[in-house]
Amino acid sequence: MSKFKTLYSEIEQLLKHDQHHIVDEAKFNTLKNQVLDNLKTLFGETSREYRVVKCTKSPSTVYKVMNHIASRTNLNIAANM
Repeated sequence: MSKFKTLYSEIEQLLKHDQHHIVDEAKFNTLKNQVLDNLKTLFGETSREYRVVKCTKSPSTVYKVMNHIASRTNLNIAANM
């Protein structure tokens, strides 16, 4: 999950640049591939999260998917306490 947090932070930073229309496409594609590898490990290629990220070209969509996963994980952690 540590790798997920790192990727989440990097996507968040990229998203801030995206709001100003200065996204580095090469960096986004690299991060997107790393996120896909992580999602594939966590959920598999048939998961909705994986498929959404694979199809998108938007940093904000990747961020939303990761945010959804993070909030779901936090809920699971809180429920198990």
